[in-house]
Amino acid sequence: MTGTSGLFIFLAAIFLSIILGTKTRCNLGIAGLSFAFLIGLLLMEKTAAEVVGYFPTTLFFTMMIVSFFYGYAAENQSLKVLSKWMIYICRAKLQILPLVLYLVTFVISATGAGAGATPVIMAPIAFSLAEQIGFSPVVAVLSVNLGALGGGIQAWTSSGAMFHGIAETYLGMHAADAAGWSYGFVLLWVPAVFFLLVYLWYQRNTNMAVVELSKPESLDSEQKRTIWVIVLVMVLVIAPVLVNVLLDFPAAKWFSSKFDIKVLCTLGIVLNSALRNGNTQRVIREYIPWITIIMVCGMATMISMIVETGVADMVGSWLGTNLKPSFVIPLITLASGLLSFVTTGPAVIFPLFMPMFAVLSEASGISVVALTTALFAGAGSTGMSPFSQGGAVALAGCRNEVVREKLWPRQVQYSLMFLAFYVLIGFTGFFQFAANLFE
Repeated sequence: MTGTSGLFIFLAAIFLSIILGTKTRCNLGIAGLSFAFLIGLLLMEKTAAEVVGYFPTTLFFTMMIVSFFYGYAAENQSLKVLSKWMIYICRAKLQILPLVLYLVTFVISATGAGAGATPVIMAPIAFSLAEQIGFSPVVAVLSVNLGALGGGIQAWTSSGAMFHGIAETYLGMHAADAAGWSYGFVLLWVPAVFFLLVYLWYQRNTNMAVVELSKPESLDSEQKRTIWVIVLVMVLVIAPVLVNVLLDFPAAKWFSSKFDIKVLCTLGIVLNSALRNGNTQRVIREYIPWITIIMVCGMATMISMIVETGVADMVGSWLGTNLKPSFVIPLITLASGLLSFVTTGPAVIFPLFMPMFAVLSEASGISVVALTTALFAGAGSTGMSPFSQGGAVALAGCRNEVVREKLWPRQVQYSLMFLAFYVLIGFTGFFQFAANLFE
């Protein structure tokens, strides 16, 4: 199979996998695996064992073990109680409560709930406060979705580990490490700035009522232990990287190379289990996203095999030689953002683009890390859409059906505005600047 024929087969296989996944309720990953076997056995003359060899074992393990670790906090409700206390502490400044909601959502998401689960915790709280105090439900939903996005895909979270695993599969360990921290740096600033602009726009005509917030229940001993274990793991993940960036300290570099997020989360699971911080069997059954893991790894198997035909090098070379370098990053951002409206980033978009980045980088002069950062940014920009998991969960947190019916078109509108905001930033060189900090 040549690169050209591989491209057509590749696109057809993705399209048919999506159709099977949506119309027959078959897991997208299982559909991808079936096409991997058909293509490998019939067109590439491979054995079944060779096809299975393309299965991304490292990615599977990373997604499973990190989700397992953070599942304890979801199982014992520790993060939900913590979020209520953080809002209660700021009760004297109700006029800035939407900003507090964003910050609390960011912290809860970064502490381990992740971009997918955090809206489940925070959306009902945000909409309830919006109704009581009088600020716009648009501000409420954006505070949840943008805060969850900003915190939930940092390098030490379950979503961040998933992104790292995918990048490592296609780009190698060094580029994956740098891209994870580079994108995390971007997420510290871009969603916050966009939310601040939206907040200031709506704040012009908002008169907030004075309400008395009730005191939340206290964290019990099990929840406190869980939070401390999460903080310990976060510090051990973050501190060596910051020391490396600021001081280039050999001991910190050694620690990072040996004790990465997978090792630390494994040790954290043992510690949580030993301290009885939750029901381990229930965590395994209910808080490891097996459906998502199978979906991502199944599609990655098919795409990794087709990449062997040279299709990624062919497309990457064409883009690098036919586009001005200044347009490459904005185009990657725009394309991944638009595709994420109709398909999933981890299962389809990332494996679709990443294999071509090495050739594209060489042809355009833009670093692989900057390209990956732009890809992650575009795919994540539409996460507040009501057609995405995070956006749909946030919308479900609104109990008022009239408000909900008016709100979902605004989610679509602001998703597109946020994507446009990212595309404009792509022209400024900010993605390359972030990449340079960690390469």
